[in-house]
Amino acid sequence: MSKANLKEAFEVESKYEAFYTGGNIQWSANAEYLFCQKGGTVSILSMSKGSVISSLCIIEADQLEDTINCFALCNEDTGIITHHKSGLFKLWDWKTNKLMKLWKSIHKGPVMQITLSNNSILMASGGSDGSVRLWNLQHHACTHNFKGIQGVVSVLEFYSNSETSLLFGAGDNTKIYGWDITTGQEKVILSGHFSKVTSLSFHENGNYLVSSGRDRVLILWDISTGTSIRVLPVYEGIEGTFMISAKCLPVFITSRKSDGIYVASAGEKGVVKIWEMKTGKQIYVQDDSLVPPSKEEGGLSITHLLYNSISNIFAVVSVDHNIIVHSMELFECKKQLVGYSDEILDVAYLGDNDSHIALATNSCDIKLYEIASMNCQLLCGHTDSILALATTLANVNLLLSSAKDNSVRVWLLDKDTMRMSCIGHAVRHTASISSIAISQMLPKFFTTVAQDSCLKLWELPNNLESHNQDLSLNVRHTTLAHQKDINCVTISPNDKLIATASQDKTAKLWYAENLQLVGVLHGHRRGVWCVRFSPIDQVLLTTSADCTMKLWSLTELNCLKTFEGHESSVLRGEFLSRGMQLITSGGDGLLKLWNIKTSECISTLNQHESHVWTLAVTKDQKHIISGGSDSLLVIWRDVTEERKAQDASEKAQFVLEEQRLANLLKAEELQAALKLALKLQRPLQVLKIIEAISKKTNNEFTEVIKELKPNHKETLLKCAVTWNMNSRNSLAAQVVINALITEIGTQELQTPNLSSTLEVMMPYTDRHFKRLTKLLQDLPGNCPSFGSSMTQTELLQELANECRYDKMVRPPGVINETDPIRIYTKAFIYTIRNIILQRFDVHLMMQFRYLDKRLKFTDIAPYLTQIYGGQNAHKLIWTPTVYVANERTSAVMGNGVKDLLISISSHGMVILNTRLETTLNCGLRLEKFPFDVQECPLVFESWTHNVNEMVLDWDEDPIVIADNLYLTEYKLMDMWVNRSGITYTPSQYHYGHFGLMFFYRSVAGNFSSINITFKLAREMGFFMMDYYIPSILIVVISWVSFWLHQDASAPRIVLGTNTILAFMTLASKVENSLPKVSYIKASEIWFLGCTIFLFAAMVEFAFVNTIYRRKKNVPLKKVNSKYILKSTLTPRLARKQFQKNTTGLERSRSWSSLDNASTNNEQDFTSQNYLTVHSFPSALNIPSVTIQEDKDPNYSVGSTTTIDSTPPPAKSFTRRSTLAKLHNFTTMTPQQIAQWIDKRSRIVFPISFIIFNILYWSFIWI
Repeated sequence: MSKANLKEAFEVESKYEAFYTGGNIQWSANAEYLFCQKGGTVSILSMSKGSVISSLCIIEADQLEDTINCFALCNEDTGIITHHKSGLFKLWDWKTNKLMKLWKSIHKGPVMQITLSNNSILMASGGSDGSVRLWNLQHHACTHNFKGIQGVVSVLEFYSNSETSLLFGAGDNTKIYGWDITTGQEKVILSGHFSKVTSLSFHENGNYLVSSGRDRVLILWDISTGTSIRVLPVYEGIEGTFMISAKCLPVFITSRKSDGIYVASAGEKGVVKIWEMKTGKQIYVQDDSLVPPSKEEGGLSITHLLYNSISNIFAVVSVDHNIIVHSMELFECKKQLVGYSDEILDVAYLGDNDSHIALATNSCDIKLYEIASMNCQLLCGHTDSILALATTLANVNLLLSSAKDNSVRVWLLDKDTMRMSCIGHAVRHTASISSIAISQMLPKFFTTVAQDSCLKLWELPNNLESHNQDLSLNVRHTTLAHQKDINCVTISPNDKLIATASQDKTAKLWYAENLQLVGVLHGHRRGVWCVRFSPIDQVLLTTSADCTMKLWSLTELNCLKTFEGHESSVLRGEFLSRGMQLITSGGDGLLKLWNIKTSECISTLNQHESHVWTLAVTKDQKHIISGGSDSLLVIWRDVTEERKAQDASEKAQFVLEEQRLANLLKAEELQAALKLALKLQRPLQVLKIIEAISKKTNNEFTEVIKELKPNHKETLLKCAVTWNMNSRNSLAAQVVINALITEIGTQELQTPNLSSTLEVMMPYTDRHFKRLTKLLQDLPGNCPSFGSSMTQTELLQELANECRYDKMVRPPGVINETDPIRIYTKAFIYTIRNIILQRFDVHLMMQFRYLDKRLKFTDIAPYLTQIYGGQNAHKLIWTPTVYVANERTSAVMGNGVKDLLISISSHGMVILNTRLETTLNCGLRLEKFPFDVQECPLVFESWTHNVNEMVLDWDEDPIVIADNLYLTEYKLMDMWVNRSGITYTPSQYHYGHFGLMFFYRSVAGNFSSINITFKLAREMGFFMMDYYIPSILIVVISWVSFWLHQDASAPRIVLGTNTILAFMTLASKVENSLPKVSYIKASEIWFLGCTIFLFAAMVEFAFVNTIYRRKKNVPLKKVNSKYILKSTLTPRLARKQFQKNTTGLERSRSWSSLDNASTNNEQDFTSQNYLTVHSFPSALNIPSVTIQEDKDPNYSVGSTTTIDSTPPPAKSFTRRSTLAKLHNFTTMTPQQIAQWIDKRSRIVFPISFIIFNILYWSFIWI
């Protein structure tokens, strides 16, 4: 085959994609269009063409997704109202796909149902929140909000008669509500269903309503009374109904009554039934339904039932998204549409002239399309998903299919009726049949491969047309072909060989006669997806998951070529152009056209979004059809010859135009030549023409530009930008740009990407300008003279012209030119803030005033007294370079051109104003925090000029404070200014302000410096009210425990711990906001003192409570603080002293520590002398003690007594007490000592705290 016949280009002829994936579906009034919800969009389907003509709400890549929840068609058939995810209603003109109006829905959730009144003035919307709203579409306002429905609104319908207008609705609570749309009142509630209500149908001539539900009943209601007339069990869940007038019933129904109420219903059984509701009789059941019944009880089969009274047709929508249109007159199928095919697994051409295509999808039905009208016929028979199809050129009406139900079926297309029927089927495999192939020369046999790894050879009888579902299919041979799943099988054009491809990475060749193995083809690194024989050569094609295709020799069984180019698995491949080319499809959604001889991919076709599972080529190879997992079916047309003819025509036209251009240039018709050169995209010719035109007057060139078309002007501008990049052509470029820039400014010329085009042009234009300016300056005596009347801008440009003024040289001194220039400075302080963490922020304006004699213009422009400028003036003249020395990130003032204002007087006095907002370092000293006073400086230094060239000085009244200056944490006490000189030596470290180290490059000398120092005193009101006074109160509260009983452990512990915790929390808030420093702050001294007092109060309680719990009295030599504390702290030492002083006494008599019987002199002892038993455990019984007479006259002889473990009364006395009296000793009980300590603490703690405060505040204010 010659190279001229090879295919080079394909383009999309038609695309058939999913148009209905579930949700709302509605007919136009004349049944010409079908509106279907596809995901978040609405597809508009032409019933005559069987294809989508438009879609609403297509989401672009750069737009936010605002999907459609539901929609309703206006009765005019030109508008459609949609509700979106964003909560908006949108009114569209679907014919122009134009958005007409949008408004908020007010519903709390998504809107699930929309319906319109007959005149399209009112709209009702039902939401998932159970609310129903009535809208006036003329004003797009909500007029009523109906309540009563619970759950999601499932159905809404308007009803009107001569007396009333009602809106009916139902939801999850199974009740049907009727509201008056005029008053908004609830008129009727119909209760009778026990499951979700699915449809409402109204009788056209009476007050009757028929409702259906999933509770398997139809109910006839009298609307006027709100009662049910008949409850008709239908024994299936009903999804849709519609009323039929008696005259519109099918012709074969003869028994019809004019006053009968006829209803058609459809549901889970997949058939349409007609009922007469008054009598409750079923008068017709569809016997040839194409919709299979639900596989399980309560499931879905038919989801929608639509009726068009004008055309007297109805449509059944199945759960598989198939739409089947029937004629009501004969109840016959007129059209079948497939709304969603899911994944397209295989496709095949069949019929004369390839008039039909068969699709295998994730469905048990084959979809047979007539290409001319895309009318679909569903071929039912398989019980599981169909995996493969096969056709043969020997019989174009024959189709074979295989499926997951392990069966194969043979289908035959009737040439007269164009209806296909199954003529035979068989089950011989034990697993899903993945591929099938039929002989090509004569339809005598076919082969199948399955996931059971078997290859089977089947026989086909002759005269297939004579069989009618009685064809017997027999297997001739079976062999175990591969070790893994077999993906593909094909038969050679001469029916001699069979090839198989498997997941075991191999392809195998078999003899077709007896399935003997010819050879195994090894080479792929992954599973082989497809295998095809060349129609001409002894070559085999394999495609693999390793992203490659290979050509194999059938004689040598070796690999001839390997093609690489796909980025994912190559799923299918076919030969084209008599075996000279390949067309392949991959998992990347691409189709590639290959030239076998050059191994080159000459075209890539991109329409699919995912795996392209199947390819099919027509007999004349002018069309290719592809299908994939994106449910998209694309028909490609060969446009190679058309493109070649078009290219030849364009080439011939180009040659003619070139000759015409040459003739115009020779005749010097420059204007016509320019237009033609721009049309032909000839930049060089355009440049020559522009240069020729430029030699004439500029006015003529401007006129030439104006006569050009906008597209020619855009081309000319692009050419000029390209020329502008070369200085040799810059003149012509600038002439063109200057002519076009005026039109751009007046918006006469508006081109896309204009800003980017000008951005490319500007740098080169600026470079050319500087080059020419320098060239002019270098010419001797070429400095331009001053004009007689110049504007401020023109005067400043002339004064600062490089031939007169060098802005890199500082101005001369006032008296001598060698004297340093003096810069007088003034500062305007706007704000001071954020004084924290060793830094503070200042917002100020700095004014620098100096004399530059070179800018004097008294004699040049006496009519001007002042020149004002901003950024442009700053670029033209010399300005002092000053930087902030103590700024955290130093910046040279004057380099930034924001916030700059320059004024120049007639005598050359320059005033430079610049605003500055900076963060400065300030070494805060916090020893007396929060009563500290800080001094924070702002330091300016010269950057490039030392004191021999420039001196910074303060002007009169150097500091001006803004009237509204306000500091929240500090108050400004004072500020002052000074100036100094800073000396730097080459390449040395310098410790400047606040100990910060700077490294300067080799700049040496003494540099001028000025600074402002702010004296700031911290506002103490916050700390007094939030820290000091609360902490004093907390300490005082801790003393309350001194007034509580010594044994009150619980309240005293709680009081002590709570005061400590409260104080710690209070102090932590203050300390956490401060920087970490190594020295002690005043606040920390206060914290330590208060903490000591709080812990001392706790320790006092622990000490008192310990004393209180002792059992033995404490002997005291004297009753004073010294002996009480000494005896309390060292009770054993006190007892030893007491025992030492009583050794001379007679101790022969025994006595008891408790004397309950023989004490006769109770009056001689005071109540202060208690003795508590501590010698025996409380659980022991104290034995009887014999008390003998003592020599002491104060004691009497007692008798023997027995005592138990009961504690003695408090007034009992002991001999120890008596002996203590005799030797000038006294005793105190532990309870008395504890009480004594508490009383002393009530005085000692407050006095100590007052002394602490006196010392602390004296330290603060010194």
